[in-house]
Amino acid sequence: MSSWPKKRNAALLVCVAGLTACSGEPDADSALAENLETAESMIDAFYSFDPNILQPILSEAGDAEGRILGYQAWAEGGNYIVMERAPCIRESEDTISCSITVQDDPVVALETGFNVTDTFHITFGGATIVDVSTSSNDQPIYYEAAEWVEENLPEVMEGPCKRTDGLRDTPGDCARAMTDGYRQFMEARKAEEANAAAFIPAEFEPPVLVEMEGFKLVPLGPELVDVDYAAYMSSIEHLQQTFTRSTGWPHAELDAEDAMRDMLNEEGRFERRESFAYAVLTPDGARERGCIYVRPSSKPGYNAEVALWVTQAEFDAGFDAELYAWASQWIEESWPFAQVAYPGRAIAWSEWDAL
Repeated sequence: MSSWPKKRNAALLVCVAGLTACSGEPDADSALAENLETAESMIDAFYSFDPNILQPILSEAGDAEGRILGYQAWAEGGNYIVMERAPCIRESEDTISCSITVQDDPVVALETGFNVTDTFHITFGGATIVDVSTSSNDQPIYYEAAEWVEENLPEVMEGPCKRTDGLRDTPGDCARAMTDGYRQFMEARKAEEANAAAFIPAEFEPPVLVEMEGFKLVPLGPELVDVDYAAYMSSIEHLQQTFTRSTGWPHAELDAEDAMRDMLNEEGRFERRESFAYAVLTPDGARERGCIYVRPSSKPGYNAEVALWVTQAEFDAGFDAELYAWASQWIEESWPFAQVAYPGRAIAWSEWDAL
């Protein structure tokens, strides 16, 4: 008589005693190992710069699919070169993180000698990638440069870096255009540093509090981040049309982290005496009515240029004209400038742009 039935019965007893060993389901360790392998494959696909390889891996990742494919195109346009790649690791129960240090043209343009580390946070649903987000350790100068491009090169933000539904239309072209913009930023910054001493005399102390009937001025800084953010986010379209002439700032995707970086940048410029940004607050400081910026002139023939904005509600109430009239007198009486430009106000934008 064959011994097979006895052996099969013995095997069944083992299964009953330890169901997980015979269930056919991978245990936690093997599932983790499989997901780690998938994460590594996603990183391989990303840095292949071939969207046809990356897209199938992201097919169940929802909105992240478009974001990460767009970032891949940006990375290709920015000439990302992998300098160091750490193994992917488990970050949480369902998330794996993969950190990659790269050299890229936009950061090289900033002349810091710094290589940024991007971390991909890859979320799994079972064995399937269902979301991907990224973080990085970019230096503050990177965000300062990006802000400068948004303010000074609106053709970049309206052209190669234009967004539709939050995603860049041509991310590779945008990376190349931003790289060139960062080079221009560095040239402008070097010129500003060379002329910083000449912008305002060493003995001049910029005002840190100006109180008037109906409003007061204080320097922009981290303590004002909430009221400043609330002010410009309430008037996105108005400010795009009347202040920046660009959809680059402000826009609906700006978040609290963006707002804080902006405040830190303005505070740093004030402290270094490079430029002076003021919040125009209600007398109790509870609400921001607008802002005034005093900067070195970007055009020849002027010692400084002054820009200002007010929220849509304040504009509709007539405060824009009131603030401009007051500010021009304040600058003339309280600041050490002989020739001050007010682009878009005392001088038309078309004339200013042609200088």
